Amino acid sequence: MTGAVTGLVLGSIVGAVATVTGSYFLFLRRRRAAVTRLRRAFTTELSALSYVDEMAERGEYEPLTQSVESPVVYESNADDVGLLSGEEVEALVAFYTDLYWLRDQQDIEDKKDHVHEIVEKRQRAVETLRDAG
Repeated sequence: MTGAVTGLVLGSIVGAVATVTGSYFLFLRRRRAAVTRLRRAFTTELSALSYVDEMAERGEYEPLTQSVESPVVYESNADDVGLLSGEEVEALVAFYTDLYWLRDQQDIEDKKDHVHEIVEKRQRAVETLRDAG
């Protein structure tokens, strides 16, 4: 009788450990997949924003401020940005903060240098995501 109870307890413990271990590895796999999708989404959005670089290079500052659209990926995934590495988060937040600044500008002529810094920040964010992925 004692052997049956011991076997039942050991079987329960082994089953519980196997379940917890399997759940943990499934969680890690899902987390990795989510991070990969998030990086891909940001990379796609940053590529679509390459017109900022082109317009800044041509000196089209006023039309640039009027053509900046709301960053959909950034806004819809703001809660998940923390899944990325610290370097990725820093690069993305730096770029998107300046992108909002650019979009809200009325008189950009005296701030041309800052526009070129935004271009550099976008390129840094792209490189950071590429290096991490």
